[in-house]
Amino acid sequence: MEFNSVDVKEELLQFLKKGFKENAVRMNVFKSDPQTETELPCVGINRVSDSEAAHILGNFGGDDFDRDVLQYSEIHSTHFQESMEVRIWHTNADERERAYRVMKALLMLFRPVAVSNGLLSFSMEAGKDESDFTGQVAPFPVYWASIVISYLNPLDVQVTERVEAISGFTVRGGVRIDG
Repeated sequence: MEFNSVDVKEELLQFLKKGFKENAVRMNVFKSDPQTETELPCVGINRVSDSEAAHILGNFGGDDFDRDVLQYSEIHSTHFQESMEVRIWHTNADERERAYRVMKALLMLFRPVAVSNGLLSFSMEAGKDESDFTGQVAPFPVYWASIVISYLNPLDVQVTERVEAISGFTVRGGVRIDG
C-alpha cells in the first residue's frame, strides 16, 4: 500500500522556521505546544480537526494493469477537511503582537505553497489574544495568540498486487491447454 497526502504540519513547520529567520524574529517552531520556559518564545502547531469531507461510495479512483510487470493497482481517493491551530507563545505581550503580525503575513505566503502541493480551500481564522498570570500554564506570565488554518487535503491510497501469468487452463471437463 502506498498513500499520498500533504503533511501540513511538517511543511508549515519548515516554512515558518525559515520565514521567521529571514525576518530576523527569534522564534522556535514546534509541532506541539511548548513544554518548558526555555522553548519560549515559540509557535506551536496543533491539529484541531481532521474529518472526511466528501463521502463517495467506495471512493474508487480507478484501476490499472501493467502487463509488463503483471501488476494490478487500485486507487482510492477522498478529501479530508483539516484544521491546524498555529499559536504564538511569548513572555512579552508587545513582542507576542509583533511576532503574531509576522506569523500572519507568513501564513499568507504559505497559502500558494500549500495550494501548489495539492491543498484546496485554504483559509485562515484568527483567534483572540490570551494570557495567563495564575501560574497554571507556566510559573510566570505567558501570552499567546493563534490563527486557525483550514483546508481540504487529498488522500490517495494505492493498493498494488502482483499477479501470476496464466500458464494454462482446463476446458470441457478435462482437456488441458498450456500456453
